Amino acid sequence: MATTLPLPRKKPTEAEIDAVINKGGSTTKRVDKSLEGDDTVKFFNLRLTSGVLNKIAGFREKRPRKLASPKLGISTHDWILEAIEEKMQREGRKYSM
Repeated sequence: MATTLPLPRKKPTEAEIDAVINKGGSTTKRVDKSLEGDDTVKFFNLRLTSGVLNKIAGFREKRPRKLASPKLGISTHDWILEAIEEKMQREGRKYSM
């Protein structure tokens, strides 16, 4: 049984490589924007001063802890989410939303 060898390929030039890279493209997975709702998780960075973080830590320390737990009663992340939710409720009542 005879095997066939692949034909030798011409090495692409730098210009051809750059053309492929700069061509761009799209993702392999299509995202249906109509499926994105209010429950879609979005990520972003939040910068806070150390003073604000110290105040949040003070509020977190006032929360009750689980019995014999060395951890504070709520994480900083959850505390910030609660604060955002409370603010949105106040603004919603204020602006009838």
